[in-house]
Amino acid sequence: METDVGFRAKSNRFLSLRSLIFGLLGVFFIAGTARFHDMVLQGTYIVGNQLPAGAFFYFFLIGLGWNGFWNLLDRILRKRHRLADLFALSSKEMAFVIIVTLVSCWTPTSGMFRYFFTQIMMPWYYLPNQHNWEIHSLLTEYLRPELFPTPWPGAENIDTRAYEQVYRGFFTGLATGREAISILEMPLRAWVQPMLIWGPILTLFALVLTSIQFLVHRQWASHEQLAYPIVQVTGQFARMTSGHHTLPDIFRNRLFWWGVIPVFTLLFIEYLSKWYPEAVPSLSSFLPNIKGGWLPMTNHIPILKKSVNYWSIQGWAIYFTFVGIAYFVSSEISLTVGLSCILMTVFSILFYQVNGILLPWSAHECMRGGAYFGYSLILLYTGRTYYRAVLARAFYLRRKRRVPAGDDETETLAEPDDVSVLAARTLLVAFVCFVCLLSWMCQSWLMAIFYSLLLFLLYTVLSRILCESGIPFLAPAWQPTNILLYLLGPAAIGPHALTFFCWAGNGIFTPDPRESLIGYVANGVKLADDNRLNLKKIFVWICGIAILALIIGWFAAFWSTYNYSPMNDGYAAGSPPRAELNQAARFFSDMKAANTFETSLATNPVERLGMIAGSSLQQHFFLYGFLAVLAVSLLRFRFAGFPIHPILFLIWGSYPSNCAWASFLIGWFIKQLVVRFGGGGVYQKCKPLFVGLIAGEILVIGITIAMDFAYYLATGSQSPVRIWFMPG
Repeated sequence: METDVGFRAKSNRFLSLRSLIFGLLGVFFIAGTARFHDMVLQGTYIVGNQLPAGAFFYFFLIGLGWNGFWNLLDRILRKRHRLADLFALSSKEMAFVIIVTLVSCWTPTSGMFRYFFTQIMMPWYYLPNQHNWEIHSLLTEYLRPELFPTPWPGAENIDTRAYEQVYRGFFTGLATGREAISILEMPLRAWVQPMLIWGPILTLFALVLTSIQFLVHRQWASHEQLAYPIVQVTGQFARMTSGHHTLPDIFRNRLFWWGVIPVFTLLFIEYLSKWYPEAVPSLSSFLPNIKGGWLPMTNHIPILKKSVNYWSIQGWAIYFTFVGIAYFVSSEISLTVGLSCILMTVFSILFYQVNGILLPWSAHECMRGGAYFGYSLILLYTGRTYYRAVLARAFYLRRKRRVPAGDDETETLAEPDDVSVLAARTLLVAFVCFVCLLSWMCQSWLMAIFYSLLLFLLYTVLSRILCESGIPFLAPAWQPTNILLYLLGPAAIGPHALTFFCWAGNGIFTPDPRESLIGYVANGVKLADDNRLNLKKIFVWICGIAILALIIGWFAAFWSTYNYSPMNDGYAAGSPPRAELNQAARFFSDMKAANTFETSLATNPVERLGMIAGSSLQQHFFLYGFLAVLAVSLLRFRFAGFPIHPILFLIWGSYPSNCAWASFLIGWFIKQLVVRFGGGGVYQKCKPLFVGLIAGEILVIGITIAMDFAYYLATGSQSPVRIWFMPG
């Protein structure tokens, strides 16, 4: 009886010493080692999108390893549940560990620090060979010196010795062979000034994203009842419902292992064949290529080459993770994602036949930007009642209403909860501070407002797509800076703001948002809600963990990059720093050729609005994307069985959808067969099987990550095996 009481008491709280230890271990493991893994070891990304392999592997080890060990020990000692009660994590504690670990995934790679240091430093490396930059004095006249470490290379007389350590040391790496120097020996003082600027704005950026997600959570999760497919999968590792069991239910389900073992076996054989090619044959040598295929369709249908994504129609890859996720998504969304690549191909070919030219990327980018804008209006419209009530309480225009105990559930849902009000107030303060600091950095308060609105609109809709579709590999494929340029023109933005947003807007805030913080927060808050955790406390914890991960990730990336040179990550060090400033230089040349440069430079932000001269083609496509989303949304409102979801216009033509379409189509087809011939009951019973498909693939990825670290610790060099089971 004492054990029963102890178990129930433990199950009612989420914060304990063991959950805090495991949670912080996850944060330090992810934020502190991921940049080292993908840059120094150059292996499979330890984070990798919104279903991160490293974090998922960590949850697997805790659930099956730690909790399983204490359950097994209880059985051996025939003292049922006592040791497990004392040491194993409960369902709520496991949920807390998963939440804080997921939140820490936003800083190490593409979410932030893969590009942060290279975007600040590498332009100075390329400057001598970039004649256009020097002609227009992009780095020296239009970006604030305070944004760069000292000594600022644009000054006339600089300390050569300090420059060699801070800049030259960054370009070449300070490590001597395999001997890395400690972080205390690195030029930390040179970074104090810029980090007093970048630190606050990145912190505000994290607070705004977190607040937005908590603000919309109740509307999305309770009122609109979104699927949250990733939470349906990840939450299985925290669910313990059978009495005293402290082993997650999923590990005691046979269907789960029927999904894990075949996928794990096939992929692990493929991995072993890379290590021992003479002893272990690859799968393609004795099985059909179940992971992908190639059909030379353009040889028989040459018009396909006029499509922007014909390569994804000819060659496709099957990812078990995407097939599994598609099973948890509504049928119209999985079908829409599955058809997105095909429909994009048809649209591109029709455009070519009508206009005689290939569909420009800029037009396609604007169409997606317009679709995001249109979908954001749909989201505001559908949640207008709830958001109005939240804002009224946040601004003290309405008191909290006491709902009687026997009141209707609908009335209870309509009443804003405390965490939404707290998130709204935090959002207001953080957003205003973000805009103020950004206006100083870009030297245009008006463009700072426009950019900030587009920036957070992008991340909000991106989170919505993730919560609806569950695509773990997701990118918006448009940039707020580019949309402003296409719609307003460079003269209306101004030289200073144009340079800053091309450089930092595209290169730091939205270089590759697939590991965006808001996506991890969305999954975390839903998982917390499902496990009945206190959301106000979780809000505070997530904000704190996001900032902690930012600090840890900064030092980890700083140490790795300064020791081993950014050139080990050739794309991050080469493409974005040059491409974004080259874009700014082209617009400078265009303005000077049109004799608008000096006028734009001399006028204030409001007066520049009179110089709006956007591109008509891009403006039209922005409108087309906007209208397409509205039209399909109206059709869905009018006809309940309409098979296409407006998410089509948010993802089509993007690299993630081109990678995922075939897997989602297979997942949709399997789900249709199960529901048609087995019904809803069989559909629910088969869910563990598809969780197993996902777990089997990610478990192999986790083992490859562990092997990369083990090989490096044993030999001091990179693993000779390079293998990717997920799109990069």
